[in-house]
Amino acid sequence: MNNSTTMIGSEPPTLFIVANEDGQKENAPEFAAQEASFVAFASSVSTTEYITEPTACQIAVAPTLEEIENEIKAAAHRRIEAAMRELNEARDRIEREGNARDLALKSTQERVRTVQAELDGLAGDRAEMERRAQTFLIGDALKVTMEKIHLAFNVRQMELEDALAQAGADVEEMRLEIQAAMISDGLEIQFASQSLEHFETAAPDVAQSVRLKADAQENLVAAMQAVNDGLLRDAQTLLDKAKAGNADATQVAEVEKAIEESHRAQIAHDLVTRIEAHADQIGAVRRIKKLMDEAEVAGVADQVRGSAEGALEMARQAANSRYAQARPIAEHLASEGFVPVVGDGRIEVWQAVTNHSRGHGTSWMLDRVIVLRGEAWAVESPRVPVTRKELPQRVKHSRWFKRPVESEAVATN
Repeated sequence: MNNSTTMIGSEPPTLFIVANEDGQKENAPEFAAQEASFVAFASSVSTTEYITEPTACQIAVAPTLEEIENEIKAAAHRRIEAAMRELNEARDRIEREGNARDLALKSTQERVRTVQAELDGLAGDRAEMERRAQTFLIGDALKVTMEKIHLAFNVRQMELEDALAQAGADVEEMRLEIQAAMISDGLEIQFASQSLEHFETAAPDVAQSVRLKADAQENLVAAMQAVNDGLLRDAQTLLDKAKAGNADATQVAEVEKAIEESHRAQIAHDLVTRIEAHADQIGAVRRIKKLMDEAEVAGVADQVRGSAEGALEMARQAANSRYAQARPIAEHLASEGFVPVVGDGRIEVWQAVTNHSRGHGTSWMLDRVIVLRGEAWAVESPRVPVTRKELPQRVKHSRWFKRPVESEAVATN
């Protein structure tokens, strides 16, 4: 609510007028100015506005829980990544330092063995030199030379013993240093691992993401190796991990292509094996055609076609041979009024049955089935009677189907 307040003075200021001897007002100008000021003060209206409504405050936008969570995840990602990097760097450094210490220890141990070997051979060297001196020297010359040999070898022996003692001491010192370093390095790795484990426990999802990212390249290499070894399931698992770790897209595409090609080659190899197996057996023609359809669907028809055509030719020849065996049997059955249906190693024998109780209707019954067992044909009876009003198409397509029908028509007439 806005209010305007008019302020009017209730009493004018006190004015003093000073007159001179002639009765003139000496301060008349000042009096006039003060009077004008009073009138203006008494009649002016203030235009100042006072706001009585609550002051509009600028309030910061409150962050969402999702923003806070993302901020925490980003911090966790940085801390876990740093802890993992420190742990890996510590392991690499410790490994390098350990290798350097091992090389130094081996070098010192080799020095010990060299000095010890020379010291062990010193007596033999002395004896050999003395023998040669005694061979070529005589008298005082031999005596002086022998004294020199004795003195020189004694000095050399002392030098070698000192060197051996120093090398042995160096070896022991290095061993103690290695033991101390192993303890120190173990504690360092333990503390770094505990720090990383603490962070990973607090944010396992972030830890998994960081690990996948860190191991992405290694997983890609392992995936390609698994492809080369024919372990396609392992390769796909490793590839999925590499992709989850944002591995290089070009390398991922290469591994995916290799997996796909290997998978197709494996399918083709499996189909060829199944096609070529028992190509001369009963039903091989139908089985091979079905497998060729599978190869077409799988997109490996080109890899399979050559083997399939050869196996199919073999299967057809074997089927024709079995058909040739079945044909005389079928001819004999047809001469007896049956309708034989010859398949691959199988003869179905159908018979027309006239139902006299219900007029002249005719139905068909499967009388028997003759099956090739090895080299002989065996007769089997259906376990359950099979009767049809309408014959299956395979029976109607039989070359012997018309003969009994014509015989039946002649008998009816």
